[in-house]
Amino acid sequence: MLEKIYESFSSFPYTEVRWHRNYHHFLSFLNGRLTSSIKFTNEGYSVRYYKDGVLYFLSAYTPEELRPTGSYSVKGWEVGYDDTQPKGGKYEAKEKKPLDSMSIDEKIKYFKEVYNAIKDNPSLVSFSIFYNENIEEKEVLVNNVKVQGRVPRVYVGISMVVKENNRTATARYEIGGSGGLEVLEGSRLQEFVQEKLKAVEEVLKKGKPFGEKKTDVVLSGMLAGIMAHESVGHPFEGDRILGREFAQAGLSYLAEIKEGKIGSDVVNVVDDPTVEGGSGYYKIDDEGVEARPKYMIKNGYINELLHDRFSAVKFNAKSNGSARASDFDREPLVRMSNTFFKPGDMKFEELLEDVKEGVFIKTYMEWNIDDLRLGQRYVGLEAYEIKNGEIGDPVLFPVLQGKTPELLSSIDAVDNTLSFYPGTCGKGDPDQGIPVWLGGPDMRLRNVRIKEVIGNE
Repeated sequence: MLEKIYESFSSFPYTEVRWHRNYHHFLSFLNGRLTSSIKFTNEGYSVRYYKDGVLYFLSAYTPEELRPTGSYSVKGWEVGYDDTQPKGGKYEAKEKKPLDSMSIDEKIKYFKEVYNAIKDNPSLVSFSIFYNENIEEKEVLVNNVKVQGRVPRVYVGISMVVKENNRTATARYEIGGSGGLEVLEGSRLQEFVQEKLKAVEEVLKKGKPFGEKKTDVVLSGMLAGIMAHESVGHPFEGDRILGREFAQAGLSYLAEIKEGKIGSDVVNVVDDPTVEGGSGYYKIDDEGVEARPKYMIKNGYINELLHDRFSAVKFNAKSNGSARASDFDREPLVRMSNTFFKPGDMKFEELLEDVKEGVFIKTYMEWNIDDLRLGQRYVGLEAYEIKNGEIGDPVLFPVLQGKTPELLSSIDAVDNTLSFYPGTCGKGDPDQGIPVWLGGPDMRLRNVRIKEVIGNE
């Protein structure tokens, strides 16, 4: 069918025809009760072609509706494209345990048992779970070269409201990746939820303000992940630097900085679609370019931007396989995949050894970042003081705040762990939420400012 569509557009210098199918099964629970069970499929076709300096995009549920448009006197954002020969082939994320190997009733029972394990805790105000199974399938024909992909994914979102000692906090956690039900089984969800409830309860019961001061901070892989995604991945998107995303999601500090060192020697940030098990997994992008790891920051230096065929040509570069679309009716854009700080050789205990006074922030309950991805702020939830190289008592809602180059330059050590967390990355107009993974090691930052949440007592 794609070949037949392609025939109508084959006269154009660049033509991309795509069939794209997304199947979802959502289950949601509130305090152990099933509140919704929804299955739906979004499936259709799209064509993107380049003609006389303009990139056109068409989409429809049926192939018959796709026909070349007439000529328009418009000025396109694109000035050309990287004409690297497309790479054909197949890729697939394997399900070790197929998604349909458990019945719906068994899955409902599974999630109810997670709630039953914590429901008698008097500190728990409310508890919700959002579960999604997604199977994304696509066929793309780029200048008559075919790409086929299939990626199943599992996602679990957890939210719990906890009250203790006249303090209330909402804790949110995300678990997931590509593959089958082995992703869910590997999460040890019941045990994970029990551990997190206990940890938040202890923070609310015993946590004390740390005060406002410059100090050493150790961030977990969860904090490293959100920082890698928001303050490195997004500003390194070529189309954002050029201003194409300005109205939707802001600009980039790289429009001014452009090159040079923005982090310490131990800072290496990678975007790698080929990581097995990643929510952002793929082997060939939606423009037929082979995927590969991209070192955005290498030893603290700006090294490589994220590009598709159309942003790359404006930087006199080649696409590095970063084009993805969320659904058939969305155009491919420059997108992240699995984005992370690269780990080092140290052990976690070595990060703590020479910290006389500081804070370990294990999880966060809030983050904020500006439109340039320059100023950022993280409010810790599970957080603990560090004294003389040892983890101590809980700290109540410490706030880490600073500018991206300052924070990246303050990182003087990373450990040898690597943890990942799923996310849904928003971009574009119409908007596109696309699955990604974000992560990193535990990282030590020297002499950074910690503030307090107003009214935390």
